[in-house]
Amino acid sequence: MGMLEGLLYMLWRGVAIGVIISAPMGPVGILCVQRTLEKGRRTGFYTGVGAALSDLFYCLLTGFGLSFIEEFLEKNSNIIQLVGSLVLIGFGIYLFKSNPSKKLKRPSDNGIPAGKNILSGFLFTFSNPLIIFLIIGLFARFNFLLPDIMFYHYILGFIAIIAGALMWWWIVTFFVDKVRAHFNLRSMWLINKIIGSVILMFAVVGIFNAVAGLANAAESVSPQELCPKTIKLSNHNSGSVVKWIDLKGFNNFDLKFRIRNINNSERKRYEFTDSTGKSGYSCYPGWRIIFGDEIRSPFVSVKTESNPFDEVTDQPTITFSLRKGQTLLSNQVFTSGFNIFEGLNAYRIRVKSGELTLWGGNRVYDTIFSGVRLDTIPDKIGFAVEPGGEIWIEHVDLKNISVDNLKECNSSDSLSLPVIELLKEKLNHSKDRIEGLWGLLDYSVDDTYLKLGGEYTVAIIGNPGRGDTMGYDVYYVSGAEKYPDSWEYGAVKGVLKPTAFPDLFNMKWISANGDRIKKSIKVEFDTHDMIISIPEYSSTIRFRKIYPVQPE
Repeated sequence: MGMLEGLLYMLWRGVAIGVIISAPMGPVGILCVQRTLEKGRRTGFYTGVGAALSDLFYCLLTGFGLSFIEEFLEKNSNIIQLVGSLVLIGFGIYLFKSNPSKKLKRPSDNGIPAGKNILSGFLFTFSNPLIIFLIIGLFARFNFLLPDIMFYHYILGFIAIIAGALMWWWIVTFFVDKVRAHFNLRSMWLINKIIGSVILMFAVVGIFNAVAGLANAAESVSPQELCPKTIKLSNHNSGSVVKWIDLKGFNNFDLKFRIRNINNSERKRYEFTDSTGKSGYSCYPGWRIIFGDEIRSPFVSVKTESNPFDEVTDQPTITFSLRKGQTLLSNQVFTSGFNIFEGLNAYRIRVKSGELTLWGGNRVYDTIFSGVRLDTIPDKIGFAVEPGGEIWIEHVDLKNISVDNLKECNSSDSLSLPVIELLKEKLNHSKDRIEGLWGLLDYSVDDTYLKLGGEYTVAIIGNPGRGDTMGYDVYYVSGAEKYPDSWEYGAVKGVLKPTAFPDLFNMKWISANGDRIKKSIKVEFDTHDMIISIPEYSSTIRFRKIYPVQPE
């Protein structure tokens, strides 16, 4: 895409997104109208400026893929909504009791505290983090995130978004200000009462939803969530320092984590104190993974080796040694695929049917050990560091795989009968436009991060058991090219969970190798297409309904 073409592409899309985000008349819109009527157009416009800045903030989070902030907002949305609703209650009561007789005269715009009005508009909009889901849907709808769009195109796009939002608030305050002269004291008093009551209603509904969400979150804590997400482990003595994770109830499990060996810099020594109180020094202190008892159980030691003065083996390596006691069972040496020194590496451990498999790497998983038979199923797993060592373990994710991973999505039972026949039987009587067979139409993906596992055909069937709003299960039918043997005809591919916005869903998607993708995935339906958007990968995938055929 050329420079001028890209600029024009982003310009009108940005303006459209900015207007659409601002247009719904929520609490901040009502506040903007009330302030325009009571205090003048400039005060109302400043309130809209604050709302536009908040919308831009959420757009930047979505556009630049700050998933950890989105995850924080999503996890704490109930608390944010509760606090925002309490603020709305305070303002609603103030507005309900306010006397407009002193403010009926056309106010002067001079001396208006712009910062205060902008801040209030920003906070009112920011207190509703659900707006981020609308933004993701709009980005998908307008194909705002594309791999061939340059950085300066995005800068113009985000400028256009806030320009569109400000244009909307300018128009709203202009027309409200024009009709202001038609209101007398009684009508202003009535408007304050009505707007105050409406804001109180918004607040009460928000508190109810927030409290219900917090209660559901408290009830839905699973054993996996009790696993520590971050572990910091250091050893300044000669003894053993181990951090254990309890595996009771996990006969078959899948454990993923990322680890950074902090005290593993090249050509650097790290001090520790030995048993006699004397100082010792260690180069490249290693760490271990222990499967059960520290003395009798097998363990994997990880050690960096580098000797720049050795002319034969001067290339640094990372060595994985599988041992039981003093017996070496297996040894694997890698010169690439891992951050050899203090960089971050990811690991995955799977114990299934008494067999251990270990994968690792800095970008993709390489198999380190596979098919290792364990005498007993470990009831705990430990991380240990050698003297002088320090490791940081993060994003620890423990799953019980005693039940098929595909069932962990809380989906309905996998289809045992042929999917197409079942669908034709079911959909002949279905009036749900989402249910049906969907085939891959086209896609725009950044293949640096994302590669499709095939040209899938999937079946979508409603699952009414997902709360008050219809959810859907996505079943695999055909088309897998990557790991084709891993897919069974009719197996669950993913789950669609409804959001607060019509036709916009959160998706839990299972990749070709059986892993659940944790990135934010949004799905939007229009007349004919299903649009899957993964903002962090700048990727959009479209499916089109192929059965039953929809009328034009």
